[in-house]
Amino acid sequence: MKEDKDTRIQCYAAKIILNNLESLQKSVKGIITHDDIEDIHDLRVATRRIRTALDIFSTLFSKKKTKTWQDGMRTITRQFGKSRDLDVQIDFLEHFLDTIQDRHHLAGIRRIYLRLIQKRNAIESSLGKHTADILKDKAFDDLCTSMQKAVIEDEQSCFPQELFQLAFNTILTTLDQFLYYEIFIQYPEKVHELHLMRIAAKKLRYTLEIFLPLYEGKMDIFLDVMRSVQQQLGEIRDCDVWLSFIPAFLEKEKQRTARYYGNTAVMRRLNPGIKYLYENRHAERQSKYYHFIQQWRTWRSQDIWPHLRDLIFQATLRDENERTNSSPDPTTSNTNT
Repeated sequence: MKEDKDTRIQCYAAKIILNNLESLQKSVKGIITHDDIEDIHDLRVATRRIRTALDIFSTLFSKKKTKTWQDGMRTITRQFGKSRDLDVQIDFLEHFLDTIQDRHHLAGIRRIYLRLIQKRNAIESSLGKHTADILKDKAFDDLCTSMQKAVIEDEQSCFPQELFQLAFNTILTTLDQFLYYEIFIQYPEKVHELHLMRIAAKKLRYTLEIFLPLYEGKMDIFLDVMRSVQQQLGEIRDCDVWLSFIPAFLEKEKQRTARYYGNTAVMRRLNPGIKYLYENRHAERQSKYYHFIQQWRTWRSQDIWPHLRDLIFQATLRDENERTNSSPDPTTSNTNT
């Protein structure tokens, strides 16, 4: 980089990416040793954060390399998606089975659990291959090396004005993309749009996390809101996945049973539990949706989004000489998954 300030922004970006690369590597080791089912989740979160950072700071690095790095992170996110979805469903059923009081419901729910376990076992070998591929990926090594080279010692300097301007433009755009979906939240049947809103919420949250050190603690409240938005929309999404999965599972199990036994009589034993699970997830979806709508109205009454716009605008207006003489390390921000 030619200009000192651009170099400092590049260093800022590199530190964030390196921090998430470290989290990714830790998750990979956990997947290999089967420490925790959350390792796959943490790995996918790390790749999304890296992709977000590479997108925001794309002009600071080689265009060709950035595309390669982005494609690599996207591949990792996708490869571990199916296993993560199955882990979530299996974990839910394991806890749900403990709550069943009517024994007539057990057979159907246990059958679903069995099929999910079979699916998860079937992809276990490919999961190991994907994990090994990450460790051998040259693009991954190149990303680590490039970010390490971009880090400079600049502890005495404050954040450059250009970084605040970049934060303003990026947050404003991402916020507008998120709020585009607000019109759909009054319609509970808009399953796809609520899913897209959750994706937009993730992107906004990761963007706020990237620029969190710039705002001297004033961004925390907005980050807390976005965590809550993401969590609540995620819980609604989990219910929607079940409500889509169960009818398809029921039809497929009927066909499987007919081929094996020559009839579907055994389904009479499975149907009560499957129906009970569907009704439970439907009721839970209604409850989660109602709570989200009420919470959204509260956020609106508190002018959360206008306050966020004002914060990033006022921070951009401040002269660089008004800022603190030392900039906190961007990797020390609280970014719990």
